[in-house]
Amino acid sequence: THGGMKDVPSLFSWDAEKEQDFCPAKALIDEPKEAKTKQDEEFSLWMCQVQCFFTTKFFPAYQHEKALRERIKENRIRDAELAELRKIKDEELAKLIAGREAEEAKRQEA
Repeated sequence: THGGMKDVPSLFSWDAEKEQDFCPAKALIDEPKEAKTKQDEEFSLWMCQVQCFFTTKFFPAYQHEKALRERIKENRIRDAELAELRKIKDEELAKLIAGREAEEAKRQEA
């Protein structure tokens, strides 16, 4: 990426490997086996996988997209300002060239 996305702060700056080990549903899984049914275990596992997806993939990707959109907006504003400055410099240069050509024409007439 241009400019280094490392500078952009993220609300979700977890280590993905550590995050996959974290799962509040594990508390449900670690309960005594007789208190749970197979369906409860599958639901807990599914909940853990969903949470891991959102915290390790979806939220960081969303934050990254927001940062990129903001940077694109800033770049467009900067590019418009630079284009305006170039236009002003080109106009000044054209006036200077026209003035010199006029002086040269006067010298040749004299």
